[in-house]
Amino acid sequence: MKKTRRAAVLLAASLATYAHASPDEASIRAIRAASNHAIQAGDIAAFAASLADDFVVIVGNGVLLTRDQYIAAFEHDFKTSGTVRYERIVDSVDLSSSVPLAAEHGHWIGRLSDGQVLFTGTYMAMWRHTGSTWQLRSELFVSLTCTDPAACDSYRKRYSLAAPQK
Repeated sequence: MKKTRRAAVLLAASLATYAHASPDEASIRAIRAASNHAIQAGDIAAFAASLADDFVVIVGNGVLLTRDQYIAAFEHDFKTSGTVRYERIVDSVDLSSSVPLAAEHGHWIGRLSDGQVLFTGTYMAMWRHTGSTWQLRSELFVSLTCTDPAACDSYRKRYSLAAPQK
């Protein structure tokens, strides 16, 4: 119940933030809010719904993941108790006037279920309008802070098979 209430408050706050936005910007912000809610709820289908088939991401530790790898990582986290839950906070959305794309800029927070913040960073996302809706084409996350040495070490090593070794 507490998670549902928190998600409802986050959704209401984000809706108020873009009440005067263009319909396209409002749509992107609403899809992002739904994705954040899906992460909090551990709903992999709802989380994956906003990702284009050719989606790619560079996660906060610098590793490139395909759509399937990204979904698998979240699916694993959703099944593991006590894992970090991420929230992306939209700072701005810029709509292209030349192609059906948009750029989202924001910051992100990684928290434990008790609310403790472990990670923070910035991100940029590329959205593509597919004719009927907006979908994420790519995201770039940069981890800027980490508050727990063990969590930091684990995060650096995550996806180590895909990451270049130092």
